Amino acid sequence: MKPYRSLWFVMPANGRFDLTRICLEQLRRTCDTLTVRGIRASAVVVTDDANLETAADLGFATIRRDNQFLARKYNDGLQLACDPELNPSPVDFAVPIGSDDWIDDRILHRLPDHDAIRCFRHVAFVNETGQELSETRLAYEGGVGIRVYPAQVLEACGYRPADEDRKRACDTSILYNTRRHYRLKHQKDFRVTYGDLHARQIVDWKSPGEQMNTYRQISSMHRSVQHGTPFDLLKGLYPDQALEAMREHYR
Repeated sequence: MKPYRSLWFVMPANGRFDLTRICLEQLRRTCDTLTVRGIRASAVVVTDDANLETAADLGFATIRRDNQFLARKYNDGLQLACDPELNPSPVDFAVPIGSDDWIDDRILHRLPDHDAIRCFRHVAFVNETGQELSETRLAYEGGVGIRVYPAQVLEACGYRPADEDRKRACDTSILYNTRRHYRLKHQKDFRVTYGDLHARQIVDWKSPGEQMNTYRQISSMHRSVQHGTPFDLLKGLYPDQALEAMREHYR
């Protein structure tokens, strides 16, 4: 069996063109760094607006899909990444990610076995003005929606694990349905493993009025620790170029 060393991020997008461009540019850097380390990494962006052009300019695959059901956007991307019927070079792993997220590439230096998924519990959120950062540890199984799914795990559900008509909570749907179909096919469960490195390994950048869960809602739902200026706290973890672009965005 060949080593599992190729990976695509799956990113649904909708509007927020400047923020999405900055996050896509940072994702390009993340993919390039992973590729240098021997993990062939890229992404597929699913949307029906100008974010398609940004993604294509950065060398990412694209799928045109309207924004009616978020789940179908995730399913389209996961299937294109992993399904040999659609992709002549299907990848070994797929990672759902938001269009407002950054990740420290080091959390992906170790990839899971073919019968396990890799999850993360520590995540940092930046508020809608870009002036405050909070750190949160999600205690429930699976943690953050950014998870590493082997193609062999997704195969059991035809590479379309999310309930097709969902408009939110797609990460929970993906995890639940993937597990259910895997059990039916293999008569056993896949393993859930965790690869946390530090509290700011995943950063979610909030926008005013344009996301399902606001910074205040996240902070009230989960035990969070508030800190000061995000750009000082993230310096050294993420490229100066990316931080300066995001600082200018919030100005």
